[in-house]
Amino acid sequence: MDRQREWELSDWKRLGRAFASQREAAGYTQVTAAEALGVSRTPVQAIERGRQSNGSPFTKVTQTMRAYAQLVGWTTDSPARILDGQEPEPAARPGTDVAADPASELPQAVDRELRAGKTLDHAVVHLGGDSDDDSRLIVVLQGAENMTEKEIEELWQKWRRTRRRLQALPGEPGAPSDS
Repeated sequence: MDRQREWELSDWKRLGRAFASQREAAGYTQVTAAEALGVSRTPVQAIERGRQSNGSPFTKVTQTMRAYAQLVGWTTDSPARILDGQEPEPAARPGTDVAADPASELPQAVDRELRAGKTLDHAVVHLGGDSDDDSRLIVVLQGAENMTEKEIEELWQKWRRTRRRLQALPGEPGAPSDS
């Protein structure tokens, strides 16, 4: 393994150790941190180990890492700062963007996902039949942070195809019936 590669791997391990230390200082176990993030324990373990769960090295800061940073009281750019050899930056209010809005009835994981990235579109698909018109599926198309125009266009094309299939579900006004 060349020296540059060893250095990059040690950066991810340093980030993992920083996460573990800050998690413990914040009073979380891996299990409670995972629950607060709306993920299984596996991603938390992988982040703290500095390698993906399949053993491959990380290649970029993930949305889960950013959410984890917020949970333990850092800004979302703190993982990148640590990888660059800097110190994490404390958030103004620890965990503010991770916890669900108290007025919201959404699960924390859904609330966190809706706050992340850029909302590009949405669809509401009515699932109810004649006796149930309140059941619906709500889909929100989120773009990743810092997407290029080309990536947004590719995502948009995929979304258009998926949206047409969703709108063809039984129960959607104008959709084919089961009979």
